[in-house]
Amino acid sequence: MDGQIAEQQVRDLTLDTYRYLRGGMVVMVVMLAAGVIGAAISSHCWQGSISAYYYTSAHSVFIASLCAIGVQMIVYRGSSDTEDALLNLAGMLAFIVAFVPTGMPERLCGGAGPWAKWEAAITNNVWAIIIALVFARLASWLLYRSTDTGRRRSLGGDAAVWTLRFAVAVGIIGFVFFRHVFDAQAHNAAAIMMFLAIIATVCITAFLVHQQPATSRAPHPNRYLRLYQVIAGLMFITLVLVIGMRLLVTGWSDWVLVLEALLIAEFAAYWMLQTIELWKTPNRVELIPERLRSQMAHKRELPGPAGLMREVRQLRQLPSDERLCRAL
Repeated sequence: MDGQIAEQQVRDLTLDTYRYLRGGMVVMVVMLAAGVIGAAISSHCWQGSISAYYYTSAHSVFIASLCAIGVQMIVYRGSSDTEDALLNLAGMLAFIVAFVPTGMPERLCGGAGPWAKWEAAITNNVWAIIIALVFARLASWLLYRSTDTGRRRSLGGDAAVWTLRFAVAVGIIGFVFFRHVFDAQAHNAAAIMMFLAIIATVCITAFLVHQQPATSRAPHPNRYLRLYQVIAGLMFITLVLVIGMRLLVTGWSDWVLVLEALLIAEFAAYWMLQTIELWKTPNRVELIPERLRSQMAHKRELPGPAGLMREVRQLRQLPSDERLCRAL
């Protein structure tokens, strides 16, 4: 009996942690929205984009909310290796979006504050990110190695991790050797990659929900499936429109603000939906049928490119749903 009570307490702690992480992202979006609206009310005008609020009285809220969202995405353990690595990538990129501003806007509501001198801040803050990443990598490697708790990843998880490493390498090279290009392009590039990673996680969520039977903990999978599919589609369309507006349209800056606000609202809607759907379970894997859950538990035997072709051949022999679950 005592063992069952202790196990239930551990489960309750885990469940509450997941609830707070999912809901916390929504709260941070609300904080960002409140900061932006407050800055607009006090200055009696709107900036041309959400990113431009870096230069306004919403400066601290803009950075704090993005950093908090970044931490939450990194800490959050995805339902699959691929989703987890993509969330880590998105979380890391959120720090770049926060610390490396877009160019100074032509229209600056409320006048420039001390944060307008951002060149020195970029140098200091990006080096801080690099040092933190190196420390995290070394510390995790030492802890996993010394405790013999390292784990292998799935094929998709490996691909996503190598994508993350490639992005980090390109970012560091650009920051060190092509600083003018980094300062001019890092914010937009990081924002686009961040939302692409998030859209990919929404698609993975939709696929997994499609595999879920109705249970007492998640009684309406089909309803949530349609909602996740709509959010993924809307996020992709909105992101394409934001990129198009920035590249092709001049004089319609307010549309960029509206579209960026919609994209962030769609991000918040996704995490709100997951908070509601998964309120009774910490992880979506518990809702997947055992046949598919065993495929998701399958990991690569060798890391990197070794054995890759053999694993691909093994995947081809499986039914499509099992194939995708194993790849994730």
